[in-house]
Amino acid sequence: MIDQLSQDSHWQLHWQDGLSPTSSIKAGDALWVDPGLLIAQNAWLKSLGHPQIKMLSPPANWLTFLDRNLLGRTVLVAKVEDIRSWSELPREVGAEPWSQVAGGRVPTFSAARRNLIQLQKDLKQAPQDSLIQISGHLEAIDQEWRVVILDGRAVASSGYCRHKGPDSRDIITIFDGAHFSESMRAPAEEAAIFAARQGGIDAVCLDIAFLASATSEAGYKSSHPLVLEANPAWCCSPYDYGHDGIEGFMAAIQAGRIPESEIAYNLETNTVQGCENKSVPLNTLHHYGQTIPRSQTLRQSNRMTPYHPDPWVVSQFHLRYRTYWGHK
Repeated sequence: MIDQLSQDSHWQLHWQDGLSPTSSIKAGDALWVDPGLLIAQNAWLKSLGHPQIKMLSPPANWLTFLDRNLLGRTVLVAKVEDIRSWSELPREVGAEPWSQVAGGRVPTFSAARRNLIQLQKDLKQAPQDSLIQISGHLEAIDQEWRVVILDGRAVASSGYCRHKGPDSRDIITIFDGAHFSESMRAPAEEAAIFAARQGGIDAVCLDIAFLASATSEAGYKSSHPLVLEANPAWCCSPYDYGHDGIEGFMAAIQAGRIPESEIAYNLETNTVQGCENKSVPLNTLHHYGQTIPRSQTLRQSNRMTPYHPDPWVVSQFHLRYRTYWGHK
């Protein structure tokens, strides 16, 4: 990321190793951080009676707000206590859907395909109120792109992996020399913009998938990208965004942090500067213009909220700096 910043960039980067909490994070600093380290840092700050660091995040169930034609599959979010009572999986997601923690990552429960027996077994250690995202399997993904959204615009984008054959989990990444056609950039960005506006999220990185049929020489002009997931820019890895793109990525990271004084106001008004009630004419989005009459525009209120990590994620990371609690 440092290499991509231009020489006249106004950003100054400071690195922390994460082995211990830090008191050098200032109120106005942009913060690029792993969620686990953020949880640990906030637990330490709480032990000192200091204000915790507040970051913006999409809600854990934001994918469920999207139309199915943006997803290409059914996505649902359920509590662990409900999943434990199931006698069968919802038919819409299939017999072996993908499952993962909806509001973060847990080392012992990675995103994977599981049948109901496997899912219930792997959730034995999960808190009752933990939220699990369950989604149908997308077949024949050819390539995946990441698009950074800020103020309702795509400010950076890059392909990041290619799949070696239909439905293959063997991939080659951009760091290994994977090639991505420039013709995929516009539809990837368009899909991300549309999904972010429909989902009411901003300052995020959306992962977009193209199926093999959409990236063939005959089919790319009518390619229909699908939304895989979105994460706050403040915890996303960067890719080959170039000078302008990395500047946009940094700005999105900064937009993800809100001062303590603004938390109550944002919760009360449900608005955050930069992502209030975006609208987009559907006739400019030719891939998705059939979902709502073309005479209408898509308007959604902002759904971004202060980051509240899943209780299972909190249990994994909040003790990391336990020996420092109460001490600066």
